[in-house]
Amino acid sequence: MTAVDSDLADRLSHHDDYFTATKLVEYLERHHPVEGPGIPRDLVEAYAEELDYDLDRIRTSLDDRLTDARTWQPGERLYDLDGRVSIYPASWHERLAETTDLAEFVRVMLESVRAPEGVEIDRGELGINQDDLLTAVEIIADVDRGAARDLLRSQRLDGSLVLYAFQNPEEIVRLPEDAV
Repeated sequence: MTAVDSDLADRLSHHDDYFTATKLVEYLERHHPVEGPGIPRDLVEAYAEELDYDLDRIRTSLDDRLTDARTWQPGERLYDLDGRVSIYPASWHERLAETTDLAEFVRVMLESVRAPEGVEIDRGELGINQDDLLTAVEIIADVDRGAARDLLRSQRLDGSLVLYAFQNPEEIVRLPEDAV
């Protein structure tokens, strides 16, 4: 059985909500260091067991969400990365693991945006939620959250990215118009 970090399990147990399989995988990808992309499935199950989650429910949820697709799929999908589980597809890990260029993260993440049949979208109007971008950088590039925020600030100041305040306080990160 894979070793559970007791301090991390304790922090997880203090959350008010029962983590869904997707949220548990995301949390572990962010906070439980492992070599390579994704989290071993047995590690996800070990944490679920440690937290007294319904293990059958977690396994079923993992199975229901798991895809071997190499590119982004709609919905709360989890991606099979050669026996490991990630909230991001293999192609994202392959393309982004070695970079801290957040504009490249935005480009790759925007490739997954599809318009409904018969609807045209202005690609220049698209952006990525700042929190989603920071989480992707944290997981894929293995950069801690504070450093990811510093990168965002620096790359915004040098003009590589644009932060656009939407109708709520969460900011949308876009590419500059000349980079779209």
